[in-house]
Amino acid sequence: MSQKVEKENEVDSFTIVKEGQSPKLSPKSESFLEYQIAYKEDDQEFYIRVCKNSSSGLFSNNWVRLEAIFTLLDDQVGKTLKSAALKSVISGGSSNSCGFLAAILRTISILDPVPDNVFLHQVSGRYDVVKTELRALASNPD
Repeated sequence: MSQKVEKENEVDSFTIVKEGQSPKLSPKSESFLEYQIAYKEDDQEFYIRVCKNSSSGLFSNNWVRLEAIFTLLDDQVGKTLKSAALKSVISGGSSNSCGFLAAILRTISILDPVPDNVFLHQVSGRYDVVKTELRALASNPD
């Protein structure tokens, strides 16, 4: 019983500021992922998570701090990366979590696909703009 209360309290401490859908990385897949971006008052940070998968495939629905993603990607500008590069910012053991988060980061224009390889990524040309927009929400998290 106390675990459930802790979980409810954890969820309640996040204010959802954006929700959306994202296609998966595989062009063969017709299913989609749902994601949430939330503000956590306790630490005044923004978080993102995969919250639903329309088909099969386990994933972690734990919140990932956006600043941790930014810190990781700031060093990857101009480089090609695999989804597994996100492993250091994701808690949870599912092997799908990195690919699912990468798909969502593409949807919100933080990552772009590498030409000729849908499973590799590069930091988006809009990365700095999107990062600034997301950080601006911190001063006004409706």
